[in-house]
Amino acid sequence: MNFEKEYVACRNEKFYFCIAMPNNELLSAFKPVTKAEWLQQIAKDVRDTPLEVFDWNIDGDLSLSPFVHAEDFSTPPQPLWETRKGWEIVELIEVKDSISANAQAIEALEGGAEGIQWLYETAPDLSVLEQSLEAIHLDYIGLHFDGPGIRQNPAGVFGLLWALSKKRNVPAKLLHGSVAYNPVITGAPIVDWRYLIDLLAFTQDTFGAFHLVSVDFSSKEDTAVALADTLRTANTYLEKMAARGVSPEQAAGSLQFLVPIGKSYFLEIAKIRALKLLWLQVLKAWNAPLTYPTVAVNFKSESYTNDLYTNMVRSTTMAMSAVLGGADRLSVLPYDTGRDALATYPASFGRRIARNVQHLLKMESGFGEISDPAAGSYYLEKLTTMLAEKAWSEFNGTT
Repeated sequence: MNFEKEYVACRNEKFYFCIAMPNNELLSAFKPVTKAEWLQQIAKDVRDTPLEVFDWNIDGDLSLSPFVHAEDFSTPPQPLWETRKGWEIVELIEVKDSISANAQAIEALEGGAEGIQWLYETAPDLSVLEQSLEAIHLDYIGLHFDGPGIRQNPAGVFGLLWALSKKRNVPAKLLHGSVAYNPVITGAPIVDWRYLIDLLAFTQDTFGAFHLVSVDFSSKEDTAVALADTLRTANTYLEKMAARGVSPEQAAGSLQFLVPIGKSYFLEIAKIRALKLLWLQVLKAWNAPLTYPTVAVNFKSESYTNDLYTNMVRSTTMAMSAVLGGADRLSVLPYDTGRDALATYPASFGRRIARNVQHLLKMESGFGEISDPAAGSYYLEKLTTMLAEKAWSEFNGTT
């Protein structure tokens, strides 16, 4: 598939937003420079060193020249989405005991978090969930649940949330969030798909905007192959649900993608943008409404080192990759995660810095105010297209 042509096709269907070009008087002040002229000057500056030595070998057979030019595109690249509503600032909390977890959650929310991702090693009962959420407005924040205790029994947490909402007299329809349930490849495998179909019907009838299925991004090292692998998992849900009477639109709406971010700045931006483009192609094949997927981003813990201050800086660039790529939800790891013995400040300090990284990007730098901030960067557009095209070929088995 030619994704450059798909850009044009989707724009014609009003899924892309065209930026107004500067007036011709401004442009006329600058002489157009062709790609050949640029390359000629570059060759002169690098003293005739072969330009291929500057290519970036990305993954497998993919390589990208740093010298990408407007002439490499048949039409000017446009933003992938028309409006940008920002992203949800989420703090991840391991629930070892519900009282401590509740105190951390309140600290996070008072410090500007917009959602909490609760990690339960074992399935909680009502008293544990109630204590974890003590003094927290259920309908005010994003409620996200993960961990083995959730993945093995997602129906359990929905039942508890329903009971707790009744006890607090809060309509369950006002609650929003997600559960990390991905039975196709993790946790308890589905023996009878009616379990998922019945649970989907219950959550959609009882709750507000909850994502029932969380598709974990593939762990394959080759990014394009990982994208294709992730699409296959997500497409499996569409197939299985469709076979049981669930529309592709309804099935797609129940999914979200959980994507880990590493330290390869440009690659991570392009990876998320490519995933969003690829999902549109899957929906198009199903004749479903073209709606971008919800992408929840977390950090790869192995991206951090024992140099804590390096981690503090790195967390900023990794967060930038996530939001520039189009993350809908982001959890930033504190700079001293897993390195308590090296930390010289309380754990609460690291958590505050992690939240403030997102505040700086969202509220002071205005990253959430721009539709597709990476749009128009020839380098990123080319990288996005290359990843998407290779992934699509892998997904269709044509490579």
